[in-house]
Parts: sequence; C-alpha cells; structure tokens
Amino acid sequence: MDIHQISDQELIELIKDDSDYLGVIYKRCYDYCIMFMHKVKGSNNSFDTDLDEVFNDAVMVLYEKILEGNFKLTASIQTYLSSVCRFQLLNRFKKNKQNISLEDFDNNGEHLQFDGAVTDTLVDVEAENEEQFKAMENALTEMKNAGGKCYELLTLFWYHKKSMKELSEIFGYTNPANAKNQKAKCQKRLEKLAFNYLNA
Repeated sequence: MDIHQISDQELIELIKDDSDYLGVIYKRCYDYCIMFMHKVKGSNNSFDTDLDEVFNDAVMVLYEKILEGNFKLTASIQTYLSSVCRFQLLNRFKKNKQNISLEDFDNNGEHLQFDGAVTDTLVDVEAENEEQFKAMENALTEMKNAGGKCYELLTLFWYHKKSMKELSEIFGYTNPANAKNQKAKCQKRLEKLAFNYLNA
C-alpha cells in the first residue's frame, strides 16, 4: 500500500486496527505543526515549552478520539492537529501563570495593547469540539469567497502574527486603533457566520 495515496479518512480507519499507522501522521504533519507552533509562540522567549511534546500530546488526543469509535473527521488531520497543538500550547502558557497573552506579541517581540473585550475567536474554540471548529472553518471560507478585507485581516492577525500597527499600514488605516476596531467588527461578523453553521 502506497501511504502517500492514503486519504485522511482511510488513514483514520487504518489506525483503528493498527497504531503503527500513527507514523504516517508524524511524517505528514510534524513539520507543519512545529512551524505553526513557533508562529503562535512568536518572539515570546519567556515561555519555554517542548514543542515536540505538545505535538506528541496532540497526536495522542487524536488517537484516543479514534479509539472511541465514533470519531468523525470534519477537517483535515493537519488542520485538526494544528488546532489541538494551538489549544494545548495556550493552555500550557496559562498554567505557567504568565499574564501576557501569546497574541499580545508582534513579530519583533514588542508588547501590544489590545482591547480586552476583543477576544481571539480561534482560541476560544476548543480543538476537541469538531462541530465548532468546522463551523469556524466554513465561516472563514464564506468570508473569503465574499471578498473584502475581513478574511485577509483576520488571517494576517491570527496566523501571521501581524501587529495592529502593521495591519494599519497594510490596509491604509490612519492608526492602530482603527485597525483594532476593524478587526473587532470582522471578528463579530465571523462569529455570526459560524453561529449560522452551528444552527443550520
């Protein structure tokens, strides 16, 4: 069997009977997940954790879900593991009793001031809740297809760790405060779209 031709769903079925196939997940997903966690962590060197260990824990979360027998993969394995890694990384950060959020650092390590009322939706969606995570994915896709700046703004902030200052320059806002307000509006729009998918 050519492991490169195995679909994610087929891989899930194989893992149910043989845990050795978890090795395929390591080969497919390890590099991206480690890179993704480095982006989430950013320049916050005060937070020290073993990213390999976080990835291993994420794979075990997936494996336990598979063994439960009723697990349905609603996103790619890569997307699912990235979400679990992010959730566990932020959870470890909180347990370290540090008061500065990972999201509060730009790429230069500069601490940014954000409105506390504006939360990061993707952090609030627990990775283990596939239904919520899929709703967020669908909402982002719909936002992307609709055009406009919201999709690009949110993805630049969440995944590329752009600061409010950088976003204001990219989109031509007069100052970082305006960029922050626009992000809040876009995020509210995303939440409404996701809510529609959850209640469809």
